[in-house]
Amino acid sequence: MKKNAAVCTALLLGVAATALAQAQPAAPAPAPAAIPTKIAVINLNEAIQRTKEGQKAAAEINTKYGPRMAESDKRQAEIDSLTDQLNKGRATMSDEAQRKLAADIQAKTTSLKRFREDSQNEMEIDDQKIGGDLSGKMGQIITQYAVQNGFAVVLNVGTETSPVLWASQATNITDEMIKLYDQIHPVKEEPATGAKPATGAKPAPAPLAAPPVKKK
Repeated sequence: MKKNAAVCTALLLGVAATALAQAQPAAPAPAPAAIPTKIAVINLNEAIQRTKEGQKAAAEINTKYGPRMAESDKRQAEIDSLTDQLNKGRATMSDEAQRKLAADIQAKTTSLKRFREDSQNEMEIDDQKIGGDLSGKMGQIITQYAVQNGFAVVLNVGTETSPVLWASQATNITDEMIKLYDQIHPVKEEPATGAKPATGAKPAPAPLAAPPVKKK
């Protein structure tokens, strides 16, 4: 009898435990993560140019290659002058003088072409290095901003091949990205030489070539 009572007690405890488990509300399933649906646009080229680092890089490029451009213009002016001299003096100059002057013009033209090609190649290397660094930093900031603010897509409207035909200004995050970039990558202000700029005056942004585009 005691044995049957023990078995009944065990059965009752088992039924009670099952009933208690069934009475407990099931744990809610985790809510699915919200799918981002917002879209933003940015003029990437403009954003990079307007950052403090972009303006500083542009100034450094101009400082380095400005004298070469001036030298190129000087040489071209000399060639133009000699060419004009040859054209105007054909009726009075001897054949030997004309051949000598023409050879001089050809030599100077060849030299100038090589000078321009070398300068252009060096400038492209510097531009690719600087542009790659700036666009890489900006890309990281854009990605982080998009994730934190629930953007599904960020489109670059700063290229001629952009598929965006129109976008509301409210979706443009160019200014926000410039501010964030300058906060994350501050540029130390160098004291200007000579007269101090007027209070509140803003330096004009120097032009900077667009981020490098890989050649096909």
